[in-house]
Amino acid sequence: MSKIYTTIKHPNGYKGVPWFEIKGDRIFSTVHHPDGYRPLPWYEIKNNKVYTLMSHPNGYHGRPWFEIKGNKLYTTINHPRGYHGVPWYEIRN
Repeated sequence: MSKIYTTIKHPNGYKGVPWFEIKGDRIFSTVHHPDGYRPLPWYEIKNNKVYTLMSHPNGYHGRPWFEIKGNKLYTTINHPRGYHGVPWYEIRN
């Protein structure tokens, strides 16, 4: 199971603990996330795009909020804060 950490480029900075974990094609929050652990997944991975699910605190939006490039997650133009061009998250095993 892979963990997702914030990077120094994230608006909240690097935290050193995983905010999310990947199980299959789903992304779940962890106890370290500011909103805490939730038993339902927040995101779904399709190809290299990350979409919100109905169980996300902001609901389902139908357009990808993140794009995975290598082991980094970047916001897309569909993200509520827009595209930033720098990685907000890093995936580690």
